[in-house]
Amino acid sequence: MTTTASAHVHSSLGRLSFPRVIGSEWIKLRSLRSTFWTLASVIVIVIGFSALLSVTIPSAETLRQQAPGTRIDGFVSAAATTGLTFAQLVVAVLGVLVISGEFSTGMIRSSFAAVPRRFPALAAKAITLFLVSFAVGLVSFASSWAIAAALMSAKGYQADLFAGSTLWSILGAAAYLGLVAVFSMGLGTILKASGGGIAAAVGALFVLPIIASIVVGLISDAKWLADAQHYLISNAGSGMAGLANGSLEPWAAAVTVLVWTAVSFVGGALLLQRRDA
Repeated sequence: MTTTASAHVHSSLGRLSFPRVIGSEWIKLRSLRSTFWTLASVIVIVIGFSALLSVTIPSAETLRQQAPGTRIDGFVSAAATTGLTFAQLVVAVLGVLVISGEFSTGMIRSSFAAVPRRFPALAAKAITLFLVSFAVGLVSFASSWAIAAALMSAKGYQADLFAGSTLWSILGAAAYLGLVAVFSMGLGTILKASGGGIAAAVGALFVLPIIASIVVGLISDAKWLADAQHYLISNAGSGMAGLANGSLEPWAAAVTVLVWTAVSFVGGALLLQRRDA
């Protein structure tokens, strides 16, 4: 009876819970050199673009004279998030590499040997990736706002960190980066290849909005397409960051990005369940 009880205790201690799976994914993520360089690039891009725009933008008085009636109350927040377009591409690369790297090296088999149920393993990876990307985005955009506020306040622009629109811009932009990382991880899971996953992510985030804008410009009566382009993931992401995106409200933009992310993640999870690693 003593032997049975002892074996039961040891098996309970060794049981792999979901928080432990998240912990193991965190260890794997931080051990990759690509993680450090991509996230460092995000910080440099976000702060760099914000500082560049803040330095080059004319004073508020000059802008009022050149364009009377222009609202300038949100210019500091806009400057703080101006690097979002390029930062999302860097995060997308990380999202793809996190999963495609395991497929290419065969590490994914070891992961599934430790966690036989594939959906919890992928969910833990997605949660870890989102939290890390969100945290880096939050630091990046908060820092870029502080720099923009310091530079642009001297030019007559108003900067209020605790204004609702400012907080929404910073939190929304950071959350969008986290969702883009998970969205791209889903694409990497579907395609199982770094090149294909990165190409698909860049196409969805960067190329597709450009093509849609060109088509809308060429076809004057394509109002449906002009309305539909606001629901592309990158355009909706701009709305999450407080930037203008047609008539789409920020909350609707957040829902749109969540839908894109859910479709990509669930699609990847379903394929992962049905095919060999």
